[in-house]
Amino acid sequence: MTGNTGSAESSSLREQQKQATRSRILGSAMACLMDLGVARTTTLEVQRRAGVSRGALLHHFPTHAELLCAVVDAVVVRNEEAVLKRLRRKARHSDPVEHAIHTLVDSMREPSFLAELELWVVARTDTELREALVSAERKALRDRLRVLDEIFAPLKAFPAYELVVSTSTEFVRGLAVSGILRSNPQSLAALSQQWIWAVKQLLPLQPPGH
Repeated sequence: MTGNTGSAESSSLREQQKQATRSRILGSAMACLMDLGVARTTTLEVQRRAGVSRGALLHHFPTHAELLCAVVDAVVVRNEEAVLKRLRRKARHSDPVEHAIHTLVDSMREPSFLAELELWVVARTDTELREALVSAERKALRDRLRVLDEIFAPLKAFPAYELVVSTSTEFVRGLAVSGILRSNPQSLAALSQQWIWAVKQLLPLQPPGH
């Protein structure tokens, strides 16, 4: 019995060490992606940051594609958590539309948000990465909708609520992409205010097909 117990404990310890190594590699890959972008998130750079052997990295992620695909889930989850943290940390604005839009716009400045968008672009020509992204987005959909519902909660009774939530999400993604080349705070503020005005016009309207 003692031998069996020792063997079980040893096996459990090995599994814990294995999972710890995997987590360290994924954490390093995430940091590398946010710091350097997709193109420079190489297996060698991730190995260096994680402080693991080549064999250990290849054991967990035999190819660069598998490593990136594993990071996708972590990026998506991190972005939803970042939006929620900003919502709860941000002082409640007297205008619920302004509060919701500013929360979304602020969240797009997170490095992990831009990293997710970069992965989307790369996935245009990478089938394996695209499938991983689609899968990650589907798994995170319930949490994403829950976060958006919390952000836009005061507006839920309006007829165009769902339209406003979906188009606001797309608006923020567009701002994030254009902001890569156009880092003008005044322009960002003006576009945000224009969208807030547009949302206020949309909310009372009955969307097509309803």
